Amino acid sequence: MRIFILALVLFVTFHFIRIDLAEGTIPLASFIGKAEPCTEEAELGFIPVMTVDGDTIESLFALYPDTEVGFLDRLSSFYSLNPHLQNQQIIGGEKVKLPLTMEEPNTCSKKKV
Repeated sequence: MRIFILALVLFVTFHFIRIDLAEGTIPLASFIGKAEPCTEEAELGFIPVMTVDGDTIESLFALYPDTEVGFLDRLSSFYSLNPHLQNQQIIGGEKVKLPLTMEEPNTCSKKKV
């Protein structure tokens, strides 16, 4: 009976040590200095804008610049948000949605485990 209890205690001890080495705090200590590149995409949102006479898509993009997204990507997002403007000019007094990247806190930095 003593041998069985001793074997059980050793098995449980070795199991906890193996789990701690595989998933616990010991492997995390060796990776403190290494930074992983951030692969998360910025979320593309929109802001509603009231237009005036003479506004164009280019003038709206110039008034509300977005350095994260290129012109063609932003233009395709603009038309997906405002499909009624594909076949007509912008009319003064109309509300349109301008695509902008929304700034969120950097979630790629140190994550707590």
